[in-house]
Amino acid sequence: MTRSFFSKYYFILFVFIVPGTGILAPVPARADKVLIDQVMAVVNHHMITKSELDRSLAPTFKKLHARFRGTAYKELVASLEYKLLMKKINERLELEEAERQGLTLTDDELDRAIESIMQKNNFTEKWQLKSALAEQGMTFRRYRQQLRKQMTIMKLMNQEVRSTVVISPDEVRQYYLAHRNKYQLPPHVTLADIFLKIPEGSSPDQIKQIQSRGEHIIRQLKRGDDFVILAGSESEGPNAENGGSLGDLTKDQLLPELVAPAFSIPVGQISNLIRSENGFYIIKVLKRDDHAYRRFKDLKDQILNDLTKKTTEKRIRIWLEKLRAKSYVVIYAQPPGGEKKA
Repeated sequence: MTRSFFSKYYFILFVFIVPGTGILAPVPARADKVLIDQVMAVVNHHMITKSELDRSLAPTFKKLHARFRGTAYKELVASLEYKLLMKKINERLELEEAERQGLTLTDDELDRAIESIMQKNNFTEKWQLKSALAEQGMTFRRYRQQLRKQMTIMKLMNQEVRSTVVISPDEVRQYYLAHRNKYQLPPHVTLADIFLKIPEGSSPDQIKQIQSRGEHIIRQLKRGDDFVILAGSESEGPNAENGGSLGDLTKDQLLPELVAPAFSIPVGQISNLIRSENGFYIIKVLKRDDHAYRRFKDLKDQILNDLTKKTTEKRIRIWLEKLRAKSYVVIYAQPPGGEKKA
């Protein structure tokens, strides 16, 4: 599911997903009419109905229907519906647990959160937020209700789970060492070159003269002449003024003709004359690293964040399973492609 289906704005903190099948629950409206709804699940004393899911996902259905038809549309809707149902079940369990613990969100906290959301979206007036919400098929009142739920659940999670997650520096380092291959850099080499250009339309004799000049430079280098000085005086490449320095390069940044010599010549040595489409190269290998890794000090914050996120997600799943185990939860909806759960 792509982000564009739901919002281009930061303020949509929750993701709506869609409906399926379930038990028919007749609800009398008038003596001559009966409204039919579907009970998708029961969580303690609360029912989650199909109409509740439909209301949440009406804008999404409209956008999906513009892109999909037939079986593909039905399968996508059924999948989204079941995911939303699971989310609604967890949300109901979390809100009831927050209520049991007396966790609430004040109006001031909610107003400050909305002000922060407006700033992130460069909204200076509340009507701009209301207009953006209307584009998503949502009223400001309903948005406040949803945001209050989300922030109440966040409070609960911070208290029950996130506050218990502590990753030590030793764990971070051990993870880096155990997964070092994830952080391996491609082989790279530091080179300098002397380039002798073959002008367009050169005759064989002219090319031979350029080649002879290159061979003469190689003899000078082998007798001990300075590569940097010769590059500055003889090279016709763009880096001649810098002593022919090409910098640090990986294989895919080199001309195909230069890859083999660059990664086989001993460090500090020069190549033979290398013919390319545009001229002749002489390269010098200044440094090479075939087994480089990103440094731990550059990665430790990223690894800490990743470990904290993974550990938190795992503990939230365990916490929700325990919460569900001590609650009354019955699911009547049939998962897409599966058997009906009870």
